[in-house]
Amino acid sequence: MIVPMSKIYIVTQSHNRDRLLDALGQLGVVHVEPVEPEKAVAKELTVRAISTLDHGLQVLQPIEPSGDTPDVSALDAAREALSIQKAIADEEDSLNSLLRKADQLTLWGNVELKHLEQLRSLGIEIQFFSVAQKELAELEAECIEILSEPTGRDVMIAVVDRTGQFQAPEGAKEIPWPATDLPTVKKEAAEVDASLKRHRKRLGELAHLVEAIRQQHKQYQVEAEVCVVQNSGLSSYALFALQGWLPSRKADSLSDNLAGRDITAAVEVMPVEEEEQPPTLIEYPRWARPIKALFDMLGTLPGYKEYDVSPFFMIALPLFAAMLIGDAGYGVILAGAGLVFYKKIVNAAGKPSAHLLIIFGLATMLWGILTANYFGITPQSFIDIGRQGIANAMLAVAPLWRSDGEEARALIMKISLIIGCAHLVVAHLHTAIKLFPDSRAYAEIAWGVILVDMLVLIWHLMFIGVDKMPVWIAYVLLIGFVGASLFTAPAKNPLKRFLIGLASSILPLLSTFSDIMSYIRLFAVGLASFYIADAFNGLGAKVAGSATWIGGAPIVIFGHALNIGLAAIAIFAHGVRLNMLEFSNNVGVKWAGYAYRPFTKDKEISIGENES
Repeated sequence: MIVPMSKIYIVTQSHNRDRLLDALGQLGVVHVEPVEPEKAVAKELTVRAISTLDHGLQVLQPIEPSGDTPDVSALDAAREALSIQKAIADEEDSLNSLLRKADQLTLWGNVELKHLEQLRSLGIEIQFFSVAQKELAELEAECIEILSEPTGRDVMIAVVDRTGQFQAPEGAKEIPWPATDLPTVKKEAAEVDASLKRHRKRLGELAHLVEAIRQQHKQYQVEAEVCVVQNSGLSSYALFALQGWLPSRKADSLSDNLAGRDITAAVEVMPVEEEEQPPTLIEYPRWARPIKALFDMLGTLPGYKEYDVSPFFMIALPLFAAMLIGDAGYGVILAGAGLVFYKKIVNAAGKPSAHLLIIFGLATMLWGILTANYFGITPQSFIDIGRQGIANAMLAVAPLWRSDGEEARALIMKISLIIGCAHLVVAHLHTAIKLFPDSRAYAEIAWGVILVDMLVLIWHLMFIGVDKMPVWIAYVLLIGFVGASLFTAPAKNPLKRFLIGLASSILPLLSTFSDIMSYIRLFAVGLASFYIADAFNGLGAKVAGSATWIGGAPIVIFGHALNIGLAAIAIFAHGVRLNMLEFSNNVGVKWAGYAYRPFTKDKEISIGENES
């Protein structure tokens, strides 16, 4: 249910501003609406501090604390952590570059450039050449030294020739002295590596301050929110005024709550005007609360004047997930993961996420049992190897399994289309109930008739044949379309009403066919999931047959893990789409809402603390 909201105006004396904000923060019921949104911002210093602390936490949280706890403030620790992180990134790049350079200098061994310079100063000029190995015997000079082992056609040599008689062969290439030498590069690399170790040691020490940084981050966030709220109101020398929204059931008690805190303020409660768009607060039925995890993940909310569709999502999405995954074995894994890692999931994403995962798993397990699909293994798999008893046990609880593949596919396809039509018809009936006694409710009923008629049309096209299609399908479609045109846009002039309704109903009429056909994806993706599982089972069996089960098992495990990952993607790509687009379009939800976020603050943090 979308909670009814009321507009609230609060005026107090300027010197009571901080006490009023402190009281509102403690109550946590008023969603403050800025009078001038461009001014409702926090101080730049506070925003920068929050950003620094946030990034500092990202750096330090994964690090295991070690060493002594440093005596620095939380903000300074975050700043130092960011500085060290940048230094480590630069040093790692530098070290990689030095290691590549060292690899290139391996050919020169431990020769140092300063030694070559000393020899040059004594009149001994050393030249380096790359020459063909076959020409080595013909070379003459005062001193010729081979520097590299002959691994190919060319070798590297060092030549000393003070007489000037040395003649390089025609194909020889003179090699210039390197810009640096290997010992120097190794020394630089050792210094960088030592610096990296010091920096990582320091990060371990700073990691002791993660909790302090977290608390400071929280404090600055409260300070920023308070500043935004202060700037959201109107201030003068004598008065301070705020406007906002709060649940209607709490509106009447706000004035008494403020008075109970000895705050003198004028409070005026106003109903929602037609053109106003309050924030959306949804109170989920207890049984539908798990679906909140989906809405939180997507960050979507229906508009205040739209409909709460969470109960419909809670029923449809697990069913869609089960059909898209289609495997009882995968269902056991999903439900088991939700139960085994329940506490970790709750800590990371909240109870709704853990409960939704378990529900997905149980629904998938049930669908897999009904269709006799366990990790891509069906009754036919056991019949083929002579295990009729196991096959019979599977069939006893699998009314949707068919031995004939074509018949099985047609059955699941029919179920997908029926579910799709029912899903969309429910959307229109829900809207009709909400609109009644408004005449637009009759248009919604007409659309429900059109959808059922369109399902019959699709049924004949796909399963019976066009030649056997009854004429009454066209008549029912025409009656439904006329009804939708007459009641979609109420007007006093009947002709105007019909023409406007006609113009606005043509495209929706055409989309009813594609909307129902969209649900065929429940069959198609589920079938693809089965074939992927079956293919990896077959591949693993072949490897096991030709080698050993140790070789085949990893293939099967990898294949099923990949299939589960693809199934998770399919839930969002297809299951969520059918709810967020097809169903929502038919129920009239545009997801134009924004969340109700009441101004609240930590009771242990005082307004004005750390302001600078």
